[in-house]
Amino acid sequence: MSSARSRTRRPRLRRLVNAIAAFGALAITATALVVTQPTPATAVPATIPLTITNDSGRGDQVFIYVLGDPHTGRLGWSDAAGTFHPWPTVGGTPVDAPDASIAGPADGQSKTIQLPKMSGRVYFSYGSKLSFKVVNDGRLVQPAVQNPSDPNRNKLFAWTEFTLNNDGLWINSTQVDFLSAPYQTGLRKGDGTVISTGMLKPDGYQNVVNALAGTPGWSNLAQRAPDGSLLRVLAPGHAIGTGQIDANILAGYIDRVWAKYTNEPLTVAPYSYDPAARFTGRVVNGVMRFTNASGAYVTEFRKPSSDSVFGCYKDLEAPNNDIGAIARTLCAGFHRSTLLTTTTQPGTSTSGFYQESVTDYYSKYIHQQMANGKAYGFAFDDVLAQESLVHDGNPSAAYIQLDPFQGAATPIAGSDGGGGDGGAGTLPQGTGPLRAANSMCVDVPWADSADGNPLQIVNCSGNAAQTWARSGSTLRALGKCMDVSGGSTADGAVVQLWTCNGTAAQNWTYQSASRALVNPQSGKCLTAAGGAPLRDGQRLEIRACSGAEAQRWTF
Repeated sequence: MSSARSRTRRPRLRRLVNAIAAFGALAITATALVVTQPTPATAVPATIPLTITNDSGRGDQVFIYVLGDPHTGRLGWSDAAGTFHPWPTVGGTPVDAPDASIAGPADGQSKTIQLPKMSGRVYFSYGSKLSFKVVNDGRLVQPAVQNPSDPNRNKLFAWTEFTLNNDGLWINSTQVDFLSAPYQTGLRKGDGTVISTGMLKPDGYQNVVNALAGTPGWSNLAQRAPDGSLLRVLAPGHAIGTGQIDANILAGYIDRVWAKYTNEPLTVAPYSYDPAARFTGRVVNGVMRFTNASGAYVTEFRKPSSDSVFGCYKDLEAPNNDIGAIARTLCAGFHRSTLLTTTTQPGTSTSGFYQESVTDYYSKYIHQQMANGKAYGFAFDDVLAQESLVHDGNPSAAYIQLDPFQGAATPIAGSDGGGGDGGAGTLPQGTGPLRAANSMCVDVPWADSADGNPLQIVNCSGNAAQTWARSGSTLRALGKCMDVSGGSTADGAVVQLWTCNGTAAQNWTYQSASRALVNPQSGKCLTAAGGAPLRDGQRLEIRACSGAEAQRWTF
């Protein structure tokens, strides 16, 4: 999808629902990812295998649904063979949708179906089928459990979201609407490596429930079945509508932000790949007005309600342009309560997230309990790459794993569980460029293989000085290894080229979810010295891992 700034982004998932009074509406997560990889030379096939593994420990029958749009504007469902079926054309009265369910695997088993090129959701339910309605020329009314009369209110289910097209596969877990049945999602890349995300820490689901129950004002988000069993924890945006959370719960923080920027400017720099694009906001007569670097008017925002913040909509509506980029940055700042701590948003560090007493505790606790810290706690959790999403331009397979509700989950077979909790992820084997977040390449200056030559990032040229062989736990160029000078573990230690010697200074692991290269000896991350904005000739070093743009790398 192109935009005014001609950026390559993940196609936004179509809103597949409509507001029908009897059933409500549930909006698909609006996610966007800057793709730093080039378009693959190998065409993505019409379908790829999707393997669903049931590790839940439950005896319930599982039902699978693949619903969405095959990039034609016509909504429908896919069967197990990957054949698309449009929903029937009907009038304004909702009617039962055709049964699109696929029998899922029993506990301890796996089932492989075909995933076609489309954008949509893969639902899974335990124990009973989901109820869907079709209305107005094939539009689908999907589950909206915040509505007490919704026929799916007392059913246990969740879903993953995906886009498969000629540019590859994007697939993510989501908690934007609620946290329920634990699961992971992942894919097999073109080089055969498996990457995944969404795995909870041991007892992570219950830990979120318990943490919310112990937080004043946030203790009433659980939804239970008639027998008292836990079905899900409702996201705060929906809980406002049900009366389970105070509609003004963020008002105190929002008021303080508005007061602060009445007296000083707020800078929004929303594009990691275009740091020169900056917008300045100031509250005048109660409205935050933004101008661009030339001083020209761009947009303005009224002081948002808590509902607008939780939904990243209404007062913070975010179209796919500069206005939307500003809106989603503001929305992320409100959720993470960072707008009072730094006047440049979104910044580069995650260390200050959720530190205010007024914050989005729902998202805070979910991130804390994710094995790799990544989640979609709100619609624009991809700001600063905090989203639970994996992507590859030439995927060969997709995965969903249904995890246990208690105890510890195991990673999707062949993956590292999305990087774990900072532990060792396998370094993907292969040969090619190593790219920074701005697509520049890691380079040996002057193609000089002398020991001690400090590494840098520069514009890519494809020469031998930018060709890195990933062999075991080493990265090699010009016959020598990427090395931490002196075997140092200190912040700022220089990363250089050195004769391969098998020492810990030359060992690297890769955390696929955060895209970090970690030196296990120090536990620190390969970093472009000086941080963002990334620039030609920037030297490399190690620093404490923060998830910052300067620490994100792709092969």
